[in-house]
Amino acid sequence: MNMKKTIVSVLSISTLSFSLMGMASAKETADFTVNHSSSGFQTLDVISIQDYSVSLRVGEQYSVYNSAATRYWTDKQSVASVSSNGIVTAHSPGKATITLYKGTSVLGQVFVTVY
Repeated sequence: MNMKKTIVSVLSISTLSFSLMGMASAKETADFTVNHSSSGFQTLDVISIQDYSVSLRVGEQYSVYNSAATRYWTDKQSVASVSSNGIVTAHSPGKATITLYKGTSVLGQVFVTVY
């Protein structure tokens, strides 16, 4: 029974559609990978960050560096670019989303407004 409770705790999902005791509830989400091995469960190093917003003036720079991130991507290069080191540079007024990745997993997003 403790093994089942541990599994539910590890999976921590926003909506739980089943219950071990006939009741279900969950209030938080977590993004991570779980691998099953013959000796039990092993968690891998997938970390998520809290999404946030930042406002910049044209020409300003801002660091979104995260030690777990392996790459950064912007959806609007003309508004805000991002270097391989996580430095965002504001180019023109508008909105851009910077996405932080670890491998193919999304760690989080930073919503940039340039004015």
